[in-house]
Amino acid sequence: MINARIIAVLAIVSAGVAAPTALAQTKPAAPEAPPAPSAPAQSSLVVGALQIGSAANLEVAGLDINVAAGSIVYSYYFKNNGSADLRLTATLSLPSLQASTDGSETWVLASNDPENPIGLTITAAGAPVSTQADVHAFALGIDRLAELKSEHLPLIPFGPETDKALASLSAENADRLAAMGVVSPRDPAQPKDPVVPDWSLDVMRTWQQVLPAGKTTPVVIKFTPVKAQYTIAKDDLEDLKDLSDDLCLKPPVLTTLQSRLKSGGAWKVTDMSLADDAPARWVDSPNATLSVQKPKPDAIVAFCGLDEKTAGKPTVLGTAPDDNDGIRILIFEPTGK
Repeated sequence: MINARIIAVLAIVSAGVAAPTALAQTKPAAPEAPPAPSAPAQSSLVVGALQIGSAANLEVAGLDINVAAGSIVYSYYFKNNGSADLRLTATLSLPSLQASTDGSETWVLASNDPENPIGLTITAAGAPVSTQADVHAFALGIDRLAELKSEHLPLIPFGPETDKALASLSAENADRLAAMGVVSPRDPAQPKDPVVPDWSLDVMRTWQQVLPAGKTTPVVIKFTPVKAQYTIAKDDLEDLKDLSDDLCLKPPVLTTLQSRLKSGGAWKVTDMSLADDAPARWVDSPNATLSVQKPKPDAIVAFCGLDEKTAGKPTVLGTAPDDNDGIRILIFEPTGK
């Protein structure tokens, strides 16, 4: 898998102070200042697949996933083969959000709304579906939602608003939250160090899905992906080779990607991970069909299950693998030379 070094899409700041030339042999050279830490790298997060209760007359007729750089659309087709309507519980888990423990990762969310940070919308047979949010803020396995709200802390455990709110905590309240495992304690020797959030935000959207008798009902889930973006260049040739198995890259595609790097060019990469779990546990489901929109005609799309006949077209098609281990999709856009 590609390493963290080439996942840094935010500007990497490396500042160093060169040692001055010695004026005399007896004067030691000034020590080099340590380089500034790299900016955090963007990372991707997975939105859970729709899950629905089972029934004897329920049939999962199909699942289509349409992918664009800024939008993911899942279309589930549920058929009710019975003579009575089905009313089934449905759920969708949003990505679990937690601050990076070492500050090396960051995530770009569509919204600061803790109950819907991915801009989720759901329709059934074209009509909007109203869902309820089941929200938890876990620390040491205990839901500390009430404690966060009492301190007027944002529920999303990272970002400027959260940093500002934590910085304004009194020492007493910071220590109390640290004792609960909600935040990390300040180092007594560095009392001005920031308080680090240690809770995770977990949100489940739930609703009752009605499936009319004798009909197929399309349930469409749309959201903004939490994706990673980074650039790879000549120094990343070996990392690109390591990716070939993850993405089932064919030799001609790998050669094309490598050739650009060898000639001094680069690739801007959009990296997304998708869930493809079956929606109903006790009901057989077909493999998901995939369509990926290219942002530009010269972009290269890569994922396991890709239909090679469509690789050069504006929309690349494919089928999700049988292993149900999720789908990783990379979109390469040429940049540089």
